[in-house]
Amino acid sequence: MVYRSWTDEDPVDLRGGELSVYLRGDDLKLNGAQCYFWAHVGGTRWHCKGHPIEIGEGCWTDAPTRFSVVDDEALWYMSWTKYPEPASLSEVLAGAHSYGFSFVGFGGEVTGRLALGGFQITK
Repeated sequence: MVYRSWTDEDPVDLRGGELSVYLRGDDLKLNGAQCYFWAHVGGTRWHCKGHPIEIGEGCWTDAPTRFSVVDDEALWYMSWTKYPEPASLSEVLAGAHSYGFSFVGFGGEVTGRLALGGFQITK
């Protein structure tokens, strides 16, 4: 995960960007989970359910997972908020304070190792 404030960086506009990433699992037991990209502003986080991230087992995938970051709530879901009036997807994508990857939908503890490589968001 990336917290832009930790590196003295301003929030970033993710809209229209292209995400590219390789993930590798070593003895990774997902227990039904899938891996998704998320973005966060203040007290609201949205997960991109429209693009599960492929994880190679014991090796890197042949090609990176790539997708365009689109401001379309049909491809995302609000996974967390601490406010009665949460930030909209448009607000979160327009000024993301942090972003990263997480496991969603697991039936038990996810175990093993996960490595990330070649992560980019380009415009």
